[in-house]
Amino acid sequence: MPIRPAQQSDLLPASKVCAAAFFDESLFGDIIHPFRHQYPEDCHLYWLKRFNAEFGQVDNHFFVATTPGINGSDETVVGLAHWVRKRAKQVDADALLEDKKDQKAQELPPNRAIDPKNENILERAYPFFSHQWSGPRAESWYLGCLAVDPQCHGQGIGRQMVAWGFQQAEQEGVCVSVISAHGKDTFYKRCGFTTITGSANDGEGNPMEGVEGGLILFKDV
Repeated sequence: MPIRPAQQSDLLPASKVCAAAFFDESLFGDIIHPFRHQYPEDCHLYWLKRFNAEFGQVDNHFFVATTPGINGSDETVVGLAHWVRKRAKQVDADALLEDKKDQKAQELPPNRAIDPKNENILERAYPFFSHQWSGPRAESWYLGCLAVDPQCHGQGIGRQMVAWGFQQAEQEGVCVSVISAHGKDTFYKRCGFTTITGSANDGEGNPMEGVEGGLILFKDV
């Protein structure tokens, strides 16, 4: 399955792959998109908003898996991986990122499937588990998102996109990390994430307390 760096034009089809892959997942489905059955065509807007904000930002690397289109020449995006190079001394691009988020948000139609108060639940939960990337684990290749079209499961697409980050980490002598979605723990362990360090749902007052999934896994140096 061909895998290549994503282009801006890939973000829309990739967002629809993510919407399909996470449609019934606990966090991205039930909690963030409680009205998804009424407005299934809107769910991809959540992912597109995130991708638009992060694409092209320092240390963010997007890849897509493709298959030949119907006419044999055009590609169809069937998978996406978003890898982030976490560093002990992060480049301070937060202000630029927020500006870009606001700008892109104005260009998208409203997401009728979403619960507005939970749209940023991950950002609000981050202070409860960000300490996991510290000390010897401060330098890491972090898999921020991995999604494969449900119709293409079982073809090894996800493993190929995970392997890219492992190769980068091995070359640099740093960790690899991921926060597992509900039901994906076994997959990530088989890919080589060998150490469980905690959960993104831990901590009193964490807005993700009680959410299924969220296991934090590393492959240490």
